[in-house]
Amino acid sequence: MTLAPTARRGQARTPGQQLVRLITISFTLGSLAGTLALTTVAVAIYHDARTDERTRSDGILVLGAAQINGRPTRAFRARLDHALELHRQGYAPIVVLVGGTASPLEPTEAEVGAAYLAERGIPQSSLIVVPEGRDTWHSLEAARPAMVQAGLHQLIVVSDGFHLFRAKRMVEDLGFRALGSPAPDSPIRPGSAIEFNYMVRELVAYLAYLAGLR
Repeated sequence: MTLAPTARRGQARTPGQQLVRLITISFTLGSLAGTLALTTVAVAIYHDARTDERTRSDGILVLGAAQINGRPTRAFRARLDHALELHRQGYAPIVVLVGGTASPLEPTEAEVGAAYLAERGIPQSSLIVVPEGRDTWHSLEAARPAMVQAGLHQLIVVSDGFHLFRAKRMVEDLGFRALGSPAPDSPIRPGSAIEFNYMVRELVAYLAYLAGLR
């Protein structure tokens, strides 16, 4: 009885099989690289959210948040109170407030923040108010000329922790040195489900920023 020949180990593949194998390997390596990159960014976002880099600097940059009827919301107030404490402790002589408004009939985030800090003793001469920008990037971009004119080089960026990684990259891309200092009394508590959701959003937002979607 004659047995049919079996495929031997190492038998040469056809060009089609070689192409499929190459595509499979490339896809697998690309997926692994993409996963590693996303994980690295996610870890960096988490790290910055829990790291206070405060040190003597030229200015304290407060990123705007929502206001209601001219008063800061709890999240915005936490940022402003933290900036006030940093200023009182002598970490920087200037406080920069940024952020526009959704309606021309309402005060801007920057103006509301400036009024809040002025009520608590920071002189107007120590405040740089830039009431422009519909998002973080455009607010920072609008503030750049005023910060350059004031001679600011190193900034303590104050915001909710999850926001700091992306905000710092933007500040650095505008030519400044950025140090993060998360607002300790933010209502978005570390380890909460809402913080996790915001971190996921920040991951997506940062990837969009890298892609030039500002």
